[in-house]
Amino acid sequence: MQNYIAETTLFRISRDFLALRSPIFGDMLSIPTPENAETMEGCPIVRLPDSANDITYFLKALLYSEFFEPFPAPTSFPIIAGVLRMSHKYEVDVLRKRALIHFASRLPTTLQNWGTWGTWSPEISSHYLEAILLARQTSALWILPAACYSVCSRVEIGNIIIGLDGHRDSLKSTDVVTCARGVRYLDTTATSKIFDSLWSRTISGCENPLRCAEERRAKRLEAEIFRAFELGDVRPPPNLHFLEARHFEHLVVTAVCRVCKSHSEAANQAARQSLWDRLPELFNLPPWAELEQMKAEALK
Repeated sequence: MQNYIAETTLFRISRDFLALRSPIFGDMLSIPTPENAETMEGCPIVRLPDSANDITYFLKALLYSEFFEPFPAPTSFPIIAGVLRMSHKYEVDVLRKRALIHFASRLPTTLQNWGTWGTWSPEISSHYLEAILLARQTSALWILPAACYSVCSRVEIGNIIIGLDGHRDSLKSTDVVTCARGVRYLDTTATSKIFDSLWSRTISGCENPLRCAEERRAKRLEAEIFRAFELGDVRPPPNLHFLEARHFEHLVVTAVCRVCKSHSEAANQAARQSLWDRLPELFNLPPWAELEQMKAEALK
């Protein structure tokens, strides 16, 4: 048996168990124990530079199959983060891949899967910021477009800049600048393009041009209400949620003919897809095709 201490928490576990599952622990434990090594109850002590929570989640995932089941079993962000960080660091591939699949279920690479919510849900604002940090730490760059968009649309700009409580929740300066620019673009140009999908002056085949044009104009004006963003307001612009179709339902033009309704829905979908396609460029990342290749390589 071997004692492991992370922060102030003691773990006692079989040396061979960890060595068989992690080449890093295997190499660490192959080093002969010095005669004057620190011990507790006759077992050597290894001090780990990791958080106690991360090690707890990691060891539970290794020891108890029901603790961290494969997708689509529900889990939580703290568990995913802890297991992913430690399995990446200690090279436990089966857990790393499992954690990445869970992680990506909420932060996908396609608009089609955006908003399906996956196997976990961010419980507090800091989880959005930590998602960016976690993706950087584990080289999961294909997570970043959706993670950065989530930060821009759900975290107060002040917290993006200065971070939230906790040592992990402050972004690197490059990511702060990228997200701040992202908020500006999303709240102006991108939103205008999405809202413009509500309004077309003429639609070929319209069954009632006067009434339909008035209804479309009214909905476009209604959409502008969501652009109200008072000076000094630090909340995320509410309109940035409209990449998700469900947040747009109350603005979809329904009191129009079937031709105009179909046109509006298709135009809105095209506008949202155009924004999604632009996310990697917006956040200074490789194009989607390259990110998809990274994802496939990481999960193979």
